[in-house]
Amino acid sequence: MATTIAFFDTTSKEKSSFEHYFIGSKYKLLFFHEEINKVPAYEYKEAKVISVSSSSNVDEAAIAHMPGLGFVACRSTGVDNVDLRACKQKAVVVSNVPAYGQTTVAEYTILLMLMLARKMPAVLSSVKDGQIDYRKLTGSTLNGKILGVVGTGKIGLRVISIAKAMGMHAIAYDPYPDENAAKQLGFSLVTMPELLRGSDYISLHAPLNPSTKQLINSKSLALMSPHSVLINTARGQLVNTSDLIEALRSKQIAGAGLDVVEGERALDLDIETDLYLGNKKAPYDIAELDILSKMNNVILSPHNAFNSTEALAIIRKTTATNILGFLSGQLQNIIKTN
Repeated sequence: MATTIAFFDTTSKEKSSFEHYFIGSKYKLLFFHEEINKVPAYEYKEAKVISVSSSSNVDEAAIAHMPGLGFVACRSTGVDNVDLRACKQKAVVVSNVPAYGQTTVAEYTILLMLMLARKMPAVLSSVKDGQIDYRKLTGSTLNGKILGVVGTGKIGLRVISIAKAMGMHAIAYDPYPDENAAKQLGFSLVTMPELLRGSDYISLHAPLNPSTKQLINSKSLALMSPHSVLINTARGQLVNTSDLIEALRSKQIAGAGLDVVEGERALDLDIETDLYLGNKKAPYDIAELDILSKMNNVILSPHNAFNSTEALAIIRKTTATNILGFLSGQLQNIIKTN
């Protein structure tokens, strides 16, 4: 009997790629452009394996619709969109793609820093408007500045490596400090308060979990200097958005580069309209996104740091090998569900 594998949030490129990886009559492939929560349950109830992007919320209800489910293959590093407790109760194994963002997210992080340092939104607007006033376009260099990195996993370390090549000094905080990496790359391990007080740029690369949710809030923002800039390419929920807005408005900090933010899906006009019209329940205050988008010391992008040709190829290949490994009894990239 063929094993049913259901793919959600899929693009045409992903569909053709996964069809290449899973050739033969022993696989029955289901492809859905929509998130799992938007697909009628009867269409995928026979699935033994599902694969989702971070847009799909694999909650207890979704898991219950698939009595034969054994494996969830996340096409992302973070798995906070999956109810790991429910998976453990149903003996469902969960995998991720741990390394695809090492380069693409790190480069995007540096891009946001450079754009803010050199006032690129104002620079581009001045050309579009035909009103060039160099006094308003004076930026600063990253060379010589202190970068504070929160989370020294693969992405965080890659950011430090690039930043140091540009002449920045690096300090980092991680609850599980990597002394060897610090020695090899030449950065200092410090406490979180020391990092907040001592950094010109603070870049978040921590996973989202109960201990990191709203890690950046009014108390932590108060420790930052008025010239410091916050960069977030990790998860929006690491930052309390209303506290950040107040810190930006009061010039408690100088700016923010945000590829992720609470309620970020409402950056899409169709989703924002549905929320406004009451067709969907707003999980966050969508007015916060509107305020951030209008601030001249903020760069807001739509969770796009992962989105490079090279990274997407890694995601597809690793996801396929994760699934094939599960089906052959050779598990890899498995998330602990303790």
